[in-house]
Amino acid sequence: MPVCKEVKVQLLEDAGTEKDPVTQEKRISPSGIDSATTVAAATAAAIATAAPLIKVQSELEAKVNSVTELLNKLQETDKQLQRVTEQQTTMQNKQETLHCHDHEKQMNVFMEQHIRHLEKLQQQQIDI
Repeated sequence: MPVCKEVKVQLLEDAGTEKDPVTQEKRISPSGIDSATTVAAATAAAIATAAPLIKVQSELEAKVNSVTELLNKLQETDKQLQRVTEQQTTMQNKQETLHCHDHEKQMNVFMEQHIRHLEKLQQQQIDI
């Protein structure tokens, strides 16, 4: 919510400024308002108006930076998890392949035994 602030303008006098009334009169506009005072008041009002916006912008930038940093960490964690998952999948595939080879060997041994047995039976039948 915007907060109203009252701004008091103070003019700083330059050391080299002449203080004679003629110079003072030249600075005063036809409406009777000193132009330096007007500029100072406008500048002070602009600063007072912009200060909360600058603060909000700064806070927003800090939050965006924080979110960006967290997002980068999350992406790095995701990459690490993907690497671990790939490694686990590779290891599991290797284990399954080894297991499959073991089964193949066992099947081959069984088939050889079965074939020998069948050959033996065949030989016995021939002998009869």
